[in-house]
Amino acid sequence: MRTLKILLLTLFAVSLSLSQDYDLLPPSFFKANREELMKQIGNEAIAIFYSNSLKTRSNDVEYRFKQDNNFFYLTGLEEPDAVLVLVPVGFAPSVLKLATRATGKYYDVTLDTIKSDFKIRELLFLKERDSLREVWTGRTLGTKGAMEKLGIQLALPIEEFKNVIRSIIFSSRAKTIYFPYPVGCFEGTLKDIIEVLESIVSSQRGRLQFADPSFILAKMRMVKKPEEIKLIQKAVDITVKAHRQVMMSCEPGMYEYEIQAIAEYVFTKLGAEYPAFPSIIASGENSVILHYSSNRKKISDGDLIVVDIGAEYHNYCADVTRTIPASGRFTPEQREVYEIVLKAQEETIKLVRPGVSFIDLQLKATEIIAEGLLKLGIIKDKNEARKYFMHGVTHHLGLDVHDVGVPGNLEPGMVITIEPGIYIPAGADCDPKYWNIGVRIEDDILVTKDGYAVLSSGAPKTIDEIERLMKRRGIGNEPID
Repeated sequence: MRTLKILLLTLFAVSLSLSQDYDLLPPSFFKANREELMKQIGNEAIAIFYSNSLKTRSNDVEYRFKQDNNFFYLTGLEEPDAVLVLVPVGFAPSVLKLATRATGKYYDVTLDTIKSDFKIRELLFLKERDSLREVWTGRTLGTKGAMEKLGIQLALPIEEFKNVIRSIIFSSRAKTIYFPYPVGCFEGTLKDIIEVLESIVSSQRGRLQFADPSFILAKMRMVKKPEEIKLIQKAVDITVKAHRQVMMSCEPGMYEYEIQAIAEYVFTKLGAEYPAFPSIIASGENSVILHYSSNRKKISDGDLIVVDIGAEYHNYCADVTRTIPASGRFTPEQREVYEIVLKAQEETIKLVRPGVSFIDLQLKATEIIAEGLLKLGIIKDKNEARKYFMHGVTHHLGLDVHDVGVPGNLEPGMVITIEPGIYIPAGADCDPKYWNIGVRIEDDILVTKDGYAVLSSGAPKTIDEIERLMKRRGIGNEPID
């Protein structure tokens, strides 16, 4: 009995070794995405997708691995050097048996268990488990694990791709290969894949052609499923808590990187795997730089600080911006500019509902900012507003912080940002009292059936709310011995 208990505990530990999270997307989510993609491309095509590879940072140190988002959306796999092949019409297992006969040390056992009338429609190639490698880099799924844990129909070692892909393409009688052809140089596993596919297409010139699946996937990904919205909300909730700690901790004399450290500590403490993008902590003259990210300046009394941050939780991103006064109180000039941006944001959010165009949102935000700047005398004509508000007011949010989408109007299930801003650099053609005032306010918005829901409403954004919270002490005020 004691031996049985030890065995069960060991198996339980192994099952948790790849991930100890209990809110991951289920295999059925990725299966549904694969089925939808095959429906979109039709029976006269196949689709081939490749994962990201590990990238070298320096010498023998690699960057932390981040999966290609389309590949993740279709598989759920978080490992490098893998290939997914989707064949809507399916092919018989005998195709693989014939193709692997020359090397056939691999899958005779697996294939012999498959019924002869069974059609293989999805095939994942990935690295097989290697006990020596796993000592250094951790446990991987391998082919058996991919089928069991990811619900993939059939998985083979990556080395078999070049041996079987030609037979799969010909047996399916495909006329089109959907393949996200990479731009620029490529090496390693991806280089081998490209060479094989180019050889096949070249030998079948006139019968086979490449097509890009990006548009199809962008259309699928831009409308989020309920389980995706749940993960985005989690990422947003973590980001909101980070903003609150930043507001409570901020004080003159700190460095921008200290504010970054507070935010990213909260991300990690609350379970986010990454920042969704390089954190922007832009104080004083840096507040007018849209994507400033060096975060090395010492924060001065009187500075405004644009804090544009977002957690990434289980691959899904948040993107929330607040602008706060280093001293805890806005100056009169800062207050004037801030109130214009806040009004622009609130009025633009009110427009969000199904059927509204992205252009409508942009025009509303620009109109209100132009009116406000004109009233303050910062511009003399409404057309000059673009000098100080030069970016889009919205973008999709999801697996990417600037997520994919296709032209059109808002639909239920979309998650977007609303983020107007005003940026007045030193030397601008206006009263110098407004110089080096940069303000951006950004929230994450779910488009609902009847309108919208602000996912990031927990982050204070009115002047009174911000100033009140900044009177409290935060985790960043504690000394480090």
